[in-house]
Amino acid sequence: MASSSSMGTLHKATFWTVALWAIVLAFVANTALALDESQAGIIDWHHKWIGTPFLSTVPRTVRGSNTVYVATEKNTVAALRAKSGELIWRQVLRENEPVHHIRAVAGHLLTLTGSAEFHARLLDSKTGQVLWELSPAGEGIVPGTNFGQALTVTSEDSNLIILNEGAHVRKVNAKVGTEIWHWRAQEGSPTTFHSVLEAQGFGDHQDVIYVIGLQRGISTFSFEVVALDSTTGKEIKTFNIKSSVESFEDTLTVGGGSNGKPGYAVWLEEDLVKILTLGTDRVTESALGDIVTVVTSFEELVARPQLVSVGLPEGHNMFIISGTVGQYNDAQSGGLFDIDVASGEAVVITDFGERTGFSVYSATTKPGTEDVVILRSFRDDTDTGALELFDVTERNVTFEKIIPLEFDKFSHFTFTAVELFSRGQGVQLRIYFSTMDGSFHSYSDIESECWYREESLAYTKDVEFVDLPERKLWTQDANEVGQTEGAKNLTIVERYIERLALHIGQLKGLPAFVLSYANPSSLFTKAPVAIEYSEVQIGARNKTVQPLYRDQFGIRKILVFSTEKGKVVALDSGNKGQILWSHYYPWGHDIKNLIVVRHANVRLPPIIVIVAETTDGGGNKVIRTYRLNALTGEDYESENYLFPASSWVPSGHVATVKLPLEDPDEKTQVLVLLDQRMGITLYPNTESVRETFKTMSDDIYFMLENKIGSKELKGYKPIVTADAGLMGAEPTWTLPFPEGEEIATLTERPSYEVLASLGRVLGDRGVLYKYQNPNFATVVTVNKTPKQGTAPYMTVYLIDVVKGSILYQATHENVGLHQHILAAQYENNVVYTFWSEGDTSSSAKGYQAVALELYESKSRNERTESDTFSSFTAERPYVMAQSFPFSHAAGAIGVTSTKAGISSKDILFGLSRRSVLAINKRYLDPRRPMGTPTASEKEEMLYPYGALPEDPRLFLSYDLEVAGTKRIATAPTLLESTTVVVAHGQDVFVTRHAPSKTFDILNEDFSKSQLMLTIVVLGAVLFVTAPMVKNRMLKELWY
Repeated sequence: MASSSSMGTLHKATFWTVALWAIVLAFVANTALALDESQAGIIDWHHKWIGTPFLSTVPRTVRGSNTVYVATEKNTVAALRAKSGELIWRQVLRENEPVHHIRAVAGHLLTLTGSAEFHARLLDSKTGQVLWELSPAGEGIVPGTNFGQALTVTSEDSNLIILNEGAHVRKVNAKVGTEIWHWRAQEGSPTTFHSVLEAQGFGDHQDVIYVIGLQRGISTFSFEVVALDSTTGKEIKTFNIKSSVESFEDTLTVGGGSNGKPGYAVWLEEDLVKILTLGTDRVTESALGDIVTVVTSFEELVARPQLVSVGLPEGHNMFIISGTVGQYNDAQSGGLFDIDVASGEAVVITDFGERTGFSVYSATTKPGTEDVVILRSFRDDTDTGALELFDVTERNVTFEKIIPLEFDKFSHFTFTAVELFSRGQGVQLRIYFSTMDGSFHSYSDIESECWYREESLAYTKDVEFVDLPERKLWTQDANEVGQTEGAKNLTIVERYIERLALHIGQLKGLPAFVLSYANPSSLFTKAPVAIEYSEVQIGARNKTVQPLYRDQFGIRKILVFSTEKGKVVALDSGNKGQILWSHYYPWGHDIKNLIVVRHANVRLPPIIVIVAETTDGGGNKVIRTYRLNALTGEDYESENYLFPASSWVPSGHVATVKLPLEDPDEKTQVLVLLDQRMGITLYPNTESVRETFKTMSDDIYFMLENKIGSKELKGYKPIVTADAGLMGAEPTWTLPFPEGEEIATLTERPSYEVLASLGRVLGDRGVLYKYQNPNFATVVTVNKTPKQGTAPYMTVYLIDVVKGSILYQATHENVGLHQHILAAQYENNVVYTFWSEGDTSSSAKGYQAVALELYESKSRNERTESDTFSSFTAERPYVMAQSFPFSHAAGAIGVTSTKAGISSKDILFGLSRRSVLAINKRYLDPRRPMGTPTASEKEEMLYPYGALPEDPRLFLSYDLEVAGTKRIATAPTLLESTTVVVAHGQDVFVTRHAPSKTFDILNEDFSKSQLMLTIVVLGAVLFVTAPMVKNRMLKELWY
């Protein structure tokens, strides 16, 4: 029996043991809390793009503005920091709401926008919030034209004169947006008014607003000017000017700005430049032949010249006439003109001379004066652009600058704006400009204030994922310290010695590593921290360390985007989207496909192929292909002369098919280019590839006529001559849709998808075997105007591409066509969404998401006994379908993908509310029970039927505003749990997502320091308690 002393010792040991374990649990508790810390900005990044600016305004101040306001082709109004280009705020408008005018008014920003509807808004200059809005009911814009909207500010009371729809003129209180008066042109009038201007009056009328328009004639237009009383809006007089104008682009309105300055209408009429003084019938004219004697650069004009506005505010009478010159139509000349107030005639100020490429003009005034300077921007050579600043007062060029502007990245100028302001004792220059590729730049004579935004990424069409090479693959061509020269000739022993020397050298960092863990503060600071970045920083040069390596889990990838502008841009997904390289393909290149044909291999870089359609010198469509090193963006040259870095096919593009065939020489996958002549070109077109293709051509089938709006589908297969010299495609089947139906969307199962299981295990241990047809596609058609007055409807077809048979068909009536119809296909599943107008008998009004699952048989445990699948012998699948109420409008859909396909699938939606939503497949399961789940259904873990969830935790973009998402792409990583998600359209949002949670990796904020401390504490506990236990056991033997 134990003594009281031994019991006391035991109690003390127990006390200290419990105390030590409490300390350990306290550390563990802190670790558990750290696991809940938000990962926002750590595992994701978001680029907020605005599009390519074509309008800008800078509030005029002597010391310069801190903000530049722009309107873009993406229907976006934005404010940027003038010095850095960083986004302050933006207003992303609807797709059908283009911006017509922006103007700084009373310290804020006025915008005129709209198409079917017209909107005038005053935005807070600091936040972009709407201060007031004027949206007249039933008014839009003139159909088929960008003219008919205009704006001016009255000099007397600083109120607004707004022209809309080419017929409505309103005076609006600039502070509150209330209408003061409204004038409307006579209904049915053949005149479209395009400009308003306050200018010098006539007779007894001093405060006059002139409304300038063109009246339609048989083949041309004539000028009509209406004079309105600025105070009351009453019509004073109409001036009908005898003239013959071909288009609105041939007219300009200049001058005015107050009731004491004359206004003018300028236009081109045949070979004449005519000027009308507003408020009179006086028209002066100047012959272009006479102008050429002064503007000598016009001597070689090869086309009719154009009038160019320099963007000066009211009160200035200057304008430019520009024309194409040169033997190869590759240069432009221009002349600057002013209007003599006394005579109303055009006066030549200067001849700008001939410059190569396109010239873009803009103007401003010197700080604190009304002295005008004109900026001319043009391309200097293939690597640089040129800026020339002409001082009108001094009549000479006062500033010339050659700036870096690579043609293969940016091409020509398309828009410029210039700002001059005082700094110290001098004047600082700041120039903003857009280029053909879509990017937006700023030049300043202070180098730190030069920047550019890669706004071409606001027009993304497609994205390809490029896996980075492993470091061990790169070291096949390099030694242990990264030196490539002579590395290939090293023996194994020499490589081992170099590696050993390298590791010994790295030992010098061991003390610092140990001390970092010895630092007590490190116990609580191991969680990763989000790094701030901007859209300007990701375009900064020399920020990426080369060479690029794959990370441990294959999450870091190169994202290669193609854009509507014809540009290809590569981003580093692991470095906040840093731009690695870019290429611009000008002259109408429509990029059709972006395909990775070779992944990283030993001594072989990954290769990406660009397939584009463009025109040749005769205007005929041709296919052009470009092969690039995906790591560097450089042309990839092959040793085989039959496989050049760029090639072309003399016909338009129809389709590109990626074959499961590899070129034995280059280790690249083979592409089939199908042209409009139904000819086939292999890429690469080598003899070995042609022979292999000939042997497998009988097993290749593809579907064409599959564009949005098509009214039928056609199936084709290749035909190859005996010697493989001629190849083409012949139709095998045609599937016309019922009258009135046309394709709304089409999707197929991704070729890279992996099917992890052959069947679905039920609650009673039975199995439904999945329908594994890799050849079927999902086609959704709509009938917008069905006969007999019925509502529009949509039909969903599952079609076997090989034989053209319909595997499944379903029709949804009373469908709303004003919303997107989306579809996604994966494994044996199809998901599609649409808007239902609803009816009283079957469905409610709102968004619907429909899930289809395809099985080999309705009965469990039944499957086709065959090692291979053939569309010609396969039976039709059993299809289970169910619709679910969906509370969001979606513009894009995608599906997660993982390496082995084991993780659960999430359906990804890009919502119109500017967010990205992930809904697990279990919610989109057609087997969800309608009532109380049975025991078998509970065993299968089926959710009871209901609407799709609204949990905020399902939003991958959390509180970010991801604008204009049109596509969602995913790519697997080396972690089975994790997929990389890219949502793109206007913005680019990249994150990683784990549909089944991260079951195969520790959390990023897992503290190794706390783990080490826990081990140390446990060791201390054992060290203290071991003698106690030993003594107790010894005493028990004695007593």
